[in-house]
Amino acid sequence: MRGCERKIIMLKGTDSEIFDEAYFLIRRDFKEDSRGGEIVREAQRIVDMNTTKHRHVRRKKREKIAFALGVTVGVIIGVILLVIF
Repeated sequence: MRGCERKIIMLKGTDSEIFDEAYFLIRRDFKEDSRGGEIVREAQRIVDMNTTKHRHVRRKKREKIAFALGVTVGVIIGVILLVIF
């Protein structure tokens, strides 16, 4: 492409089980203003959110909530049945 300029952030060695490298294309309307460190931190945050380690943490949290909810509902039903019978 002739006359095309794109700014790219490339993260190598992401410590991810999924990604070796990650490439981010910076929006053309983004004004940098010496916020380079902020841009890299945001790119790293996005990579970190999409690793298998983070997904396992979210799944375990959901499983714990579902278990606690199941136990609570079971106790409530048990108490209701004891009161009725």
